[in-house]
Amino acid sequence: MLPPLKLTEAECLTFQELAEHHPYPDYRRRALGMLALSKGHPIPLVAEILGVSLPTPYNWLKAWHRLGLMGLLNGHQGGAPAKLTPGLVDTAERIARSSPCTLRQIEQQLRAIHPDAPPFSLDRLSVHLKKRGLTFKRTRLALKKNVAPTSSRSPKPTSSVARTRPGKAS
Repeated sequence: MLPPLKLTEAECLTFQELAEHHPYPDYRRRALGMLALSKGHPIPLVAEILGVSLPTPYNWLKAWHRLGLMGLLNGHQGGAPAKLTPGLVDTAERIARSSPCTLRQIEQQLRAIHPDAPPFSLDRLSVHLKKRGLTFKRTRLALKKNVAPTSSRSPKPTSSVARTRPGKAS
C-alpha cells in the first residue's frame, strides 16, 4: 500500500502551475490528479473525474514516491510512432526529385524499394514531402488544346433571334 500523499506548499503551487500552463494535456491531468489526491480524495473518484483508468492514479503516486516531480514529468508518449520513417521520406524525396510523378507513383516506387514498409496514407506522404519543399497538384487532363473534339454529334445551330423572357415584352 502506498503512503498517503502529503505535498508542501511549494509542491502544491508547482502542480497548480502545471495544471494551468503545461503545453501537454496529459501533464495537466497528472497535476490535477496529484492535487486531488493530496486533498484526500479517493483514487477511484480521481480516476473517474479525470477520465483515466483506475491504475493510472496509482502509477502517478508510485512515480511521485519513487522519483518526485521528475517521475511525473517523464513518459510523455505523444501518440503512435510515425509510419513514415526519415529513411522512407528520404527515399520518397529522391524518387520525387528524379522524375515528375504523382504521389501514387511515388508510393508504388517506394513500396518496390522498401516492401517491408508499414502502410501509410498519401496525405502523410504529401505532408512530409511538402516539409522538404515538394508540392503536388492534381494534373489537369482536360487542358489538351490541340486535340479536336471526338463527338459524333453535330454542334447545335445558334439562333440569331433574341429570346425574351415570358411575360416581358421588348
